[in-house]
Amino acid sequence: MNREEARLELDATTLRPQDASDEARAMAESDPALGAWLEKRTAFDESVADAFAASIPAGLRESILQNANRPTKRPVRWVLPTLISAAAAVALGWTLFWPVSGDMPAWQAESLAAVVKVEHGMFRVDHLSRDFEAIKKMLVADQSPTPTRLPGTVGNMPVLACKRIQVAGRVASIICFEITPGKEAHLVVMDNKTLASAPPQMQPQFQTSKNWHMASWSDGAQSFLLATTADEAELRKLFGVA
Repeated sequence: MNREEARLELDATTLRPQDASDEARAMAESDPALGAWLEKRTAFDESVADAFAASIPAGLRESILQNANRPTKRPVRWVLPTLISAAAAVALGWTLFWPVSGDMPAWQAESLAAVVKVEHGMFRVDHLSRDFEAIKKMLVADQSPTPTRLPGTVGNMPVLACKRIQVAGRVASIICFEITPGKEAHLVVMDNKTLASAPPQMQPQFQTSKNWHMASWSDGAQSFLLATTADEAELRKLFGVA
């Protein structure tokens, strides 16, 4: 098991640490950066779980189990509205952490939504590799956009994984980097032909939403969004901007 495999396993079991393998837990204990990442990620997941738990009606679980095990010929009419209310409460809790806003261009909103889902394990990546050239070849094989040029030191970050997605009705790619130990930065790449509200050529535009920091720009026929929860200073540093 390598470091990235351990990180993915630990990421999937932050709220169930007993389900992680002994090998993954041992790597988190022996690798300071991995251990620090796990501590922060666990704290975040626990805060989300707490927000959800605080929003769910008291006794919901017990009521569902009690009525599920009770034989009856009549419909349990209370279940549907209660479940709807619980689902609404959970959705409300998630909005506390959801960074996508209505004032973002559609392509940026879709890109950021996909990035957040990758970050939190709701989207599974297609390929894992620590070799950027290998990642590019995987994207080419998947017929996904591959960056032809990247500004500053964006392409110098350690690479982790990639995924093919759909954004604004076109194929796009997500490339996952490690911007600082334990913190990821996700680069969305797409063809900007007929792309509404495409960012300016080679002039990064910086934006912050909730705890996410983003930079967007275009280069020739390609447009990019780079998003991270690392400090904004780390993001700007990649472009040589103070």
